[in-house]
Amino acid sequence: MLNRRLIRIRAMQSLFAYKQAEGANFQLGLDLIADHFSPDLNSMEYQDKEKLEGFKKLGQNLFQEAFSRQEIEKFDAPDEVLRMVEKAKEFYLLKNRKDVQHYASRMVIEAERVYELYLQILLLFIELCNRDDKDNNNEGKSKLSDNQVIKALSQEKLLEILCSRRSISMVNEQVFVAKLYREVIRSNDRFQEYLSKTNHTLEEDFAILKYLLKNVILKHEISWEFFEKQDLYWIDDIETLRAAVTHTFQGLVEDGNLKLVVLDVEWDERKEFLQTLYQKSILETKDLEEILIPKLKNWEIDRIATTDHILLKMAVVEMLNYPSIPVKVTINEIIEIAKDYSTPKSGQFVNGILDGVSKELKESGKLRKSGRGMLDNK
Repeated sequence: MLNRRLIRIRAMQSLFAYKQAEGANFQLGLDLIADHFSPDLNSMEYQDKEKLEGFKKLGQNLFQEAFSRQEIEKFDAPDEVLRMVEKAKEFYLLKNRKDVQHYASRMVIEAERVYELYLQILLLFIELCNRDDKDNNNEGKSKLSDNQVIKALSQEKLLEILCSRRSISMVNEQVFVAKLYREVIRSNDRFQEYLSKTNHTLEEDFAILKYLLKNVILKHEISWEFFEKQDLYWIDDIETLRAAVTHTFQGLVEDGNLKLVVLDVEWDERKEFLQTLYQKSILETKDLEEILIPKLKNWEIDRIATTDHILLKMAVVEMLNYPSIPVKVTINEIIEIAKDYSTPKSGQFVNGILDGVSKELKESGKLRKSGRGMLDNK
C-alpha cells in the first residue's frame, strides 16, 4: 500500500516544506541583525543612524555571504558587527536543525496517516451499512447488511485488532456518516438500483462497493471535507487508498478471504527508505550538489525550480544508497513525479540531468548495483 512512489512523494513534500522553513529561518537571521542595529527611539543618548544603517547592511551582507556558494571576500569589520553575525548564524543553524527533526517526524506520521485513512474507510462502509439498516425508506428492499463483502468485513477480527492498535474508530463521526448517507448515498440511482434487487452475486456485491468507493467516498465534497481535515495530502493519496480498499474487497471475490493491509516488516523497510531520502538530501546536500552542478551546464542551481532541485538530490541519494533498485527505475519514477508536481518541462530537464549523472557515477565506480539493480548493466 505504502509503495515506493508514495514514499518518494512524501519525502519530496517534506523536503519542500523544510526548504520553505529554511528560507524563513534565513530571513529571521537577517531580521535579527537588522533589529540589533535599529535606532533605539527610547534612548536619551545620541543615535548615529547612518552608522547603524551601515553596520546593519554590512552585517547582513556578511551573513548572506557565509551561506552562499561564492568565495567570501576577506576584509575587516567592526567587532560588534562580527559578533552579531555569529549570533545570527548560530540562531539560523539551530532553527534549521530543529526543523530537520520536526519535518522528519511529521513525514513519518503523515505517511502512516494514509494507512489510518484506509482503516477508516473500511469502518465507514460498516457504518453506512448500519445507517441503511435503520432506514425505513428501504422497507421491502434488500439491505446493505446483506452484502457479502460487508458481512465479511464486519466479522473480520483482524480489522478490529488493527483499528484498536491505532485507536481508529468512527464512533465519534456519526454526524459525518449520517450526512453522507442521507444527502448522497440514499438518493444515488446506482445504489437504489442495487437495493431493488435481491439475492446478489458476490461479484455484484463487490461492484456496488467499488462504485461507492470511487464515486462517493473518494469523490463527493462531503467526504473530501471530512478527510482533508485529517490528511494534508489527501488529494495525492486518493488513488493509493482506492487501490488498497479495492484490493482488500477483491480478495474475497478471488479466494474467499479479505486481503487486509498490515503494516509489518515491509513498512519498516519503506520507512527507512523514506527517512534516508529525506535526511541525506539535507545533510549531504553539498556532496550531492558537487555531483549535480557540473551537469547543469548553463543552469545555475539556485535558479532551478525548487521541486526539481529536491528531486534531483533525492534521485542521487537513491542511486548511491540502494544497490537493489535499478537506476532506470529511480530515474523513471523521479521523472514521473517531476511531471506531476513541478513545471511542464521538468520531466525532460530531470531526465537529461540524471542520465548524465548516472553515467558519470558508473564510470567513477561510485554506482554499485546488486540484485535487481544489476538489470541496468545488462
